[in-house]
Amino acid sequence: MGQKLAYQRVFSEGLPENGGKLQGSVEFNSALSRYTYYQIGGPAAVIATPKSLEDLRWISEKIAELKMPFFTLGWGSNILFPDDGFHGVVIRMKFLGTQITVAEDGVLELGGSVGGSSLLRKASSEGWSGLAHLTGIPGSVGGMVAMNAGTHLGEFKDCALKVETVRIGEGKFNLAVRSLKPEDFSYRRSHFLNPHDLITRAWVKYTPTDPQTVKAQIDELYQRRKSTQPVDIPSCGSVFMNPRDQKSAEGMHAWQVIDKLGLRGHRIGNAQISEKHSNFIVNLGGAQAHDVRALITLAKTRAKDELGIYLHEEVKIL
Repeated sequence: MGQKLAYQRVFSEGLPENGGKLQGSVEFNSALSRYTYYQIGGPAAVIATPKSLEDLRWISEKIAELKMPFFTLGWGSNILFPDDGFHGVVIRMKFLGTQITVAEDGVLELGGSVGGSSLLRKASSEGWSGLAHLTGIPGSVGGMVAMNAGTHLGEFKDCALKVETVRIGEGKFNLAVRSLKPEDFSYRRSHFLNPHDLITRAWVKYTPTDPQTVKAQIDELYQRRKSTQPVDIPSCGSVFMNPRDQKSAEGMHAWQVIDKLGLRGHRIGNAQISEKHSNFIVNLGGAQAHDVRALITLAKTRAKDELGIYLHEEVKIL
């Protein structure tokens, strides 16, 4: 409790009304369920939402100074916070780096907090082909880079050119730009990021095309997603990675493994393996993190014991 109060006192000093220079907002003891797609999660000691790089620099310096535990949160689409919250600092990046610009012909510069839906809407109106494989992926560009997000059409690495990162909480605040290669990524993973690296910008390639053609393709993919996934109920998206390279899985997708176990529609508390798409665990209203974790454990245990298949989470669980 003493550490929690110390963190809150330091961040209070950064507010303008107390003589500080933070442009963004700071909240104390706010429920993390307000900021995640899952709508699950207890209170954080501090939620700091920077609106400038100077804000982020100040936050990073204070974290390093007091050795505060911290977590960087984008749009909250692929995260399950615990019911008792987070006893440190959550850096909420949703409003820092939201620009979408044409850097040069065939190259877009994207802020790390650009939402996938915003990018695809812009691609539709401007005629930027080559990004449709990102259609329907929730969350931010930074998150897409970090987990090499993708669909059945491809992955983020297919259009990625370079990224700008900054390391948080280690005393220095240096922006670094890195060119990307295919081997920097694998299925749902990036291999070049330090756990404390935060993505501030990314550059991706595109092909100028007739806007109507791009819009028609993206609209068709959105409709496919709506018809096959429970997009109208809180969830984190896909819970498990597909069990690739496992002979026992015989090329099955994660949802097929769960179906084979007869778990489609299975419910614990107010969390349920979706009846519409069984690689989604949905919050029926008031679900707790321990309910979701119990369903994850059940699926993993039975897949291993009954089918010899190892399921690995795509969702990040604190």
